[in-house]
Amino acid sequence: MIGEHGSIGVAFPPRSSSRRLILAIGLVAAAGCKGSIEGTVYGTDSPDAVRLSRQAVFLVAASSDVGSALKTVCPANAAGWGEAIRAERERFGVLAAAYGDSAKDEFTQRRGSRRWTALVRLMNVYRDSAASMNGQPPPIPGDLVEKLSINRANTGSDGRYVFQQLPPGPYLVATELRDEFRWVPVEVKRSAAVVDVRPQASRTTCDVARGL
Repeated sequence: MIGEHGSIGVAFPPRSSSRRLILAIGLVAAAGCKGSIEGTVYGTDSPDAVRLSRQAVFLVAASSDVGSALKTVCPANAAGWGEAIRAERERFGVLAAAYGDSAKDEFTQRRGSRRWTALVRLMNVYRDSAASMNGQPPPIPGDLVEKLSINRANTGSDGRYVFQQLPPGPYLVATELRDEFRWVPVEVKRSAAVVDVRPQASRTTCDVARGL
């Protein structure tokens, strides 16, 4: 505008309007910096793979803290798991040495005898405790994955899921397949990342924990 003395001035919007404009620009810029993850969960690896509907899918931040939490329940990473297997086998060896030679004679005696009962009890103790000693790590508790997750989605009837409005960075997509959690790492950028989860095209919990 031209002032009384012929000078040219600039009309500025009220201060409150300026703040709202700056805030709006910031929100638009922030929204433009976010991405998304979408994909399908398959229960098999065959060409005609089965799509899993109503499947819980968890989004977890790929951080060292998450890695530490997973390692605490991942005996395959711990020396204690191998030691437990070795100790269990050794215990069975001692038990077998103590009773093996006399087992045949014991079973020929009356079933109510003390030694027969002790033998059966000890063998049952071994059988029960050794049932989990198959060389495989125990399953990861589902509630731990839920606690570590920052978002959760359920697949639709077509097996698809989506996580939207995600800040750029490394993430992990996790879901339970064949009685164990399987994980797929993904880097989110300002676009949509497609992450399909299959039994073979995914990682076990212990493999993921080692890499975090």
